[in-house]
Amino acid sequence: MQRSLRLSKMKKIIHCSLAAILVMQIGVQTVWAAPTPAEREEQNQRARQEAIDKKERQQRSDVFLQPPATGTQDIDLPEESLSFPIHTIELTGEHKANFAWLDKILTPYQGKNIGIQGINLIVKHATNALIEKGYVTTRIVIPEQDLSSGTLKLVLIPGIIHDIRFQDTSYKGSWETAFPTRPGNILNLRHLEQGLEQLKRVPSQDADMQLVPAEAPGQTDIVITIKQTKPWKVVLSADDSGSEATGKLQLSQTFSYDNLFKANDLFNFSVNHDAENDSDQYGTKGNSVYYSRPDGNWTYTFSHSNYDYHQTVLLGVQPITYSGTNSDLRLTVEKLLTRDQTSKTHLEIGLAMRQSKNFIEDTEIEVQRKDTTALTIALAKRQYLGQATVDARLAHKQGVSWFGAQQDLDNGPTTRYHIWTIDLSLNKPIKLGNHSAQYRTSLSGQFTDDQLYTADGFSIGNRYTVRGFDGEQTLAAERGWYLQNEISVPLKQNGPQLYWGLDYGQISGPSAAGLSGKDLAGTVLGLRGLIGKSSQYDVFIGWSLKKPEGFTTANPTYGFQWVYQI
Repeated sequence: MQRSLRLSKMKKIIHCSLAAILVMQIGVQTVWAAPTPAEREEQNQRARQEAIDKKERQQRSDVFLQPPATGTQDIDLPEESLSFPIHTIELTGEHKANFAWLDKILTPYQGKNIGIQGINLIVKHATNALIEKGYVTTRIVIPEQDLSSGTLKLVLIPGIIHDIRFQDTSYKGSWETAFPTRPGNILNLRHLEQGLEQLKRVPSQDADMQLVPAEAPGQTDIVITIKQTKPWKVVLSADDSGSEATGKLQLSQTFSYDNLFKANDLFNFSVNHDAENDSDQYGTKGNSVYYSRPDGNWTYTFSHSNYDYHQTVLLGVQPITYSGTNSDLRLTVEKLLTRDQTSKTHLEIGLAMRQSKNFIEDTEIEVQRKDTTALTIALAKRQYLGQATVDARLAHKQGVSWFGAQQDLDNGPTTRYHIWTIDLSLNKPIKLGNHSAQYRTSLSGQFTDDQLYTADGFSIGNRYTVRGFDGEQTLAAERGWYLQNEISVPLKQNGPQLYWGLDYGQISGPSAAGLSGKDLAGTVLGLRGLIGKSSQYDVFIGWSLKKPEGFTTANPTYGFQWVYQI
């Protein structure tokens, strides 16, 4: 038994020694890539997840029920033979406190001589201001009065919601989790737009509504029409976004179920792995669960993912298995702050907990263990400018000590960082001769004064950042940015899209010191489209246009993604 313990202890010492040698060897293999396979895999996973998050934000359904405002500027009152000097304009009504902002509309007309035509113009001006802010059923009326007193009295009659209901009384879903308003409240179109958006966010249902006058004067019923397809779906996908070291071809299976708790909620569970699955030489596997539920102006989201990988490398003539596990848990709360006819602004608060461990054979490399917690606060705005859509997001991410997050080592990278990130994008239809096309440009950047671990840094040089590179090596540092430009042209109506992209990015920070170059440029040419109603594809070829000396990549590089929905 003692002999067995000695052998086990000796084996562990050997593995620890091999681990130290391997980590040093991998760390000096290239200054362009993450210094370890573990950090490279984390970088790829992070870039993939950020691309998914951006795509999800950009594809959200928007509901704007009013055309853009033409403005409610002050109007010039006509000179009338019968007019009265008006010193005060008094707005009365049961809910006038909710409309105190109307005083700014009415005050400029005080101190003027006003006749009947002028009074009607003032009421029209104030009514247009109400409509512009979404109060489409609220009215302002002129009561009988003596204008010789110098006071013009106006009465505000608010439009009230009498009932909110589904047209199909057998429908078992909930409008309460979607709409930030209730019967008895003042009707505001902005609240109804938000409710429709929360209903439409469910992929298997579409929603519309009608405003129907109720029996009581000034009251309105909101009647919602729901169109549904089956609530569940299975999505199979394949792509070549993996690395040569752990499996280039990646497969994924996702099961999703809408309205799981009849609350306009979303649920999905995914399993992903490399195509060879269970190969002794290399491989990846992972799973994730996602749940999101709305509550009017609020949306709550939970996600958890696990990711494992392994690869065999040669240390001299000895094959050594290097492996790792990563776990990520995220909680996000999103609140609508403001919306009007053409824009929306959201506040996002997110908490992310990440754990990672890496091993040589069965021995953990303890110096590579990560157990971190980060708090993110972000402002996101979407603005429509004619046919163009602009998305902007500014976020601050701070490493915190909550939930047992590890302490920093002295004189090294920190997990108590302060990181600012920015994402800007513009989508706009354009004309190329007689052909309709779509132009998209997006800018993403990360800025910090802290020294970061590679997994928290900013990397460029793959299909998610600066395209035209195979992703086997990346440029990575604490700070950086990249710009993507893309023009897509449908080859026929509702047919496949041919697209061309031109990207550029830079990095900077302590980790970039000593590099012979800190920027990349690349281009991509691709085709994306649908096959029938259930399958979609994206195939592309890319070329590197600018890279530092010694930075290796396939040129050209190829890639694809295929998705099939059941």
